Amino acid sequence: MFCSIGEEGQALINILIILVPASLYIMGLLQVKKGYYFFVAGIFSHVLSIILRGLSLGRIPLSEKHDNISFMALSLALIYLYIYRKKIISNLDIAALPLVSFFTVVSAVYLPINTVSPFLKTPWFYIHTFLYFGSYGFFGISACIGIFYLLNGKSEYESIQYRTAIYGWIIFSVSLVAGSIWFFTAYGTYWLWTSKELWTALTWFYYGLYLHARLINGLNGRPAAVLGCIGFLVALFSYFGMGTIIPSPPTQF
Repeated sequence: MFCSIGEEGQALINILIILVPASLYIMGLLQVKKGYYFFVAGIFSHVLSIILRGLSLGRIPLSEKHDNISFMALSLALIYLYIYRKKIISNLDIAALPLVSFFTVVSAVYLPINTVSPFLKTPWFYIHTFLYFGSYGFFGISACIGIFYLLNGKSEYESIQYRTAIYGWIIFSVSLVAGSIWFFTAYGTYWLWTSKELWTALTWFYYGLYLHARLINGLNGRPAAVLGCIGFLVALFSYFGMGTIIPSPPTQF
């Protein structure tokens, strides 16, 4: 698919395709009365863009930043949609939709590479990546709920932020187990203490300590909400900062 137009043309098409859901997400934020319909249209077009991307590659599109960030944005969108449909929190779109739109646009900034390392051609890598960026969706929505709580002060929102972070942390933990198995099949070891792996571990420990402190020590209210929001920043730094700000061997993503 798209093979006759060359790699650069295919990359441009992929970028243009992902900009469609990005535009619909932004319209969902701006169009107050019809925002929900634009947002749902954005999700459908986003899913379609990932399917088209997978068909053009002939594999699951989860092996590079362009695809990973796109999937993260879709995870954020789907989790927000669930919260919206269940009417768990009203007006969360003020915080969630800008985040979804932002990461969808960011995914388009990264030029598709369209190649995959032999070390990534294993089901364990795709399981690891799927769960890893799915957990980022929960972490991101948890942070949005925390920001929303800090703005309006409704105590039940901070509790929902905490529960959402728990789901993300559990999925993140499972992704690390799958990642360790992939690491062993690819490199002959379950873990490498590079800066990227170190920050991944720090992200896991940070959320673990935050969740533990809130459950055991009774940490709640604004301090807990702030710690939960900071956790998402830690998670983002472990992904975007490693290899960009702090050099790291290109072992994954």
